[in-house]
Amino acid sequence: MPELPEVETARRITESTLVGHALMRVDLRLPKVLRDSPIESTEPLLGATVIGARRRAKVLMVDFSNDLTWMIHLKLAGQWAVFTPDGQRYVAGHPVPSPTGDYPHKSTHATLTFDDGTLLYYSDIRQFGWWRIMPTADVQTSLEAFAHGPEATGELDAVTLGAVMARRGIPIKTLLLDQSFIAGLGNIYVDEVLWRVRVHPATPANAVSTVKRNAILREIPLVMAEGIRQGGAKIVHNVAYPVDGFPAVHGREGEPCLRCGTPIAKLRVGQRGTYICPKCQKETRA
Repeated sequence: MPELPEVETARRITESTLVGHALMRVDLRLPKVLRDSPIESTEPLLGATVIGARRRAKVLMVDFSNDLTWMIHLKLAGQWAVFTPDGQRYVAGHPVPSPTGDYPHKSTHATLTFDDGTLLYYSDIRQFGWWRIMPTADVQTSLEAFAHGPEATGELDAVTLGAVMARRGIPIKTLLLDQSFIAGLGNIYVDEVLWRVRVHPATPANAVSTVKRNAILREIPLVMAEGIRQGGAKIVHNVAYPVDGFPAVHGREGEPCLRCGTPIAKLRVGQRGTYICPKCQKETRA
């Protein structure tokens, strides 16, 4: 958290509420968020109008009318909350601070004010997130440095990606979390994909059958689409609050599998908290 669906939700919120409005003020209380920014201050953005919002993998980009772009990565615990003058609030990302609570929260590190009175609150209880402000012309080069793989939201090339799986002896979950393999997948959604196709997350990638590899690649965009539809999986303090049966496995330790009724188990794969159905997902050795 936040993962691709949460960042895409933040992008859509930005596009629907901030495009066409000028940024008038930035109250930044965590200067280190700009630690790697080519432009080390938000000052050049003041007075400029938001003209668009983009996303690549888990990176959000807000384009301004003065040919500058604000690039944001929410990392593990970033939250994006927009409050409009008519009293509406739109929140994406980490569940802390509470989307229904008071703002600014103690973990709110920046408040941005726009010309119509709209407020954007950036919060991050872990303080791992970052901002980069740069000329819009430099954005593509900056993105290329991440060496992202294909987007998890699109159709995935089973031939190319399946061949990579067949060569790798690392756990299938670890491979799916590698952003250079497929961009945008995170812990929650990998667990969901592997539960759907009945593959144990610790199974070596090269021990996954061709049929299962193809099923994984077909299921990834479907899981992403469901996450985006819901505005992100509802998980608070590692406990899931499923909506329409989603998430089906992540965060549901001890609760019955929605498919067979076996209690969901939690384990660690590649140092990541991982949820499985012990009956539906049997580990396959290389």
